[in-house]
Amino acid sequence: MRSRALAVVTSVVTALFLALGLVQPAHAGGSGSPPPPDGVCLGGIHYTFDPPLQKEAQPTTITWSGTYSCVSPALPGLRAWGGTFEGSTQATTGCLQTGVKQVLAQGLEENDKWFVPGAHEKAGSSTLDGTVSTLPRQDGTRVYEWTGTVTDGTWFKGHHFNGIGGYTSLADKNLCLAGGRIDHNDGTASLIILPL
Repeated sequence: MRSRALAVVTSVVTALFLALGLVQPAHAGGSGSPPPPDGVCLGGIHYTFDPPLQKEAQPTTITWSGTYSCVSPALPGLRAWGGTFEGSTQATTGCLQTGVKQVLAQGLEENDKWFVPGAHEKAGSSTLDGTVSTLPRQDGTRVYEWTGTVTDGTWFKGHHFNGIGGYTSLADKNLCLAGGRIDHNDGTASLIILPL
């Protein structure tokens, strides 16, 4: 809950600073750009499921990708940057929650590429390794919790991270109960990279 509140507060502050022109962008410079000391990232995520999710749990390949907009609240001027991310994993899962805190995958890996505003070349990269758990909601959606460590890359290596997000297109649980199959899914994603 604290992570979600921090992400919301940071996004509001960042939007205000961007509107006022007070954000100092990160310095461009290719792969040699130094990383910020920490960061809060908000974005959107797209999932695909093969085979499609159905009521009964089955071995499934889950692939995801998306984009982040990030700021470092620890730096004067809220240094801003963006990123893209992608990953895939295999898990035995269905479109209904099987437990109060179902572990969807352990040792899950995601690759992130970081960019600074106004620059087209990559400024940094990170490999995130962690565990994803899912939480049910009364409306049939799932919320995921994503925690772990940045294990490789040029930015944030050794930092711990926390993430939270939602699977928005699972909101109609009746589709699943009626035998419907879900082959893709869109949602929201937030990531907090903790300081060392």
